[in-house]
Amino acid sequence: MGKLSILLPLVCVGLASCAPANITASKWDSGVSGANVETRCEQLDMRNKSEMDSIFKKYDGWKLVYISEYTTEHKIGTDAAVCFERAK
Repeated sequence: MGKLSILLPLVCVGLASCAPANITASKWDSGVSGANVETRCEQLDMRNKSEMDSIFKKYDGWKLVYISEYTTEHKIGTDAAVCFERAK
């Protein structure tokens, strides 16, 4: 048990910290500006389909205007920020 408790954290650190991060972002114009625009942003785990479906269903009818994805080469921990806009 003692060897396992030492080995497991080392393996996790080795997997998580050895790969460089890849950051990708895209932004689109919603066509609405000024006081007439309502913007909402959410953070989500891109590996979790049910979480993604829930967020995109929540903003059905809104326009996706921004997405930023942070991941590593080995795809452990893919995270994203998404922003939606609509006219008030």
